[in-house]
Amino acid sequence: MAHGILGVMRTLTTVLLIHGLMFFGCAKDDERIEGTEPGDCTDRADNDADGLFDCDDDGCAGSPDCPGDADADADADADADADAD
Repeated sequence: MAHGILGVMRTLTTVLLIHGLMFFGCAKDDERIEGTEPGDCTDRADNDADGLFDCDDDGCAGSPDCPGDADADADADADADADAD
């Protein structure tokens, strides 16, 4: 009889484990980020619900749809040339 109970416990544990994995695997935990879908940065919508719209959202930084800063070079000064003034 002991083998029967162990078999039932093993089966029950396996079923619960599989159901737990299915539940957590199907849970929606992927966060929407502005700028990851085509048109996100020009649709006048707050796609990730963070209070920022289109080019004002950090997710659209660097998007060709957003003009960005005038200083697009690699140095830390405010002009457009590559030397550090």
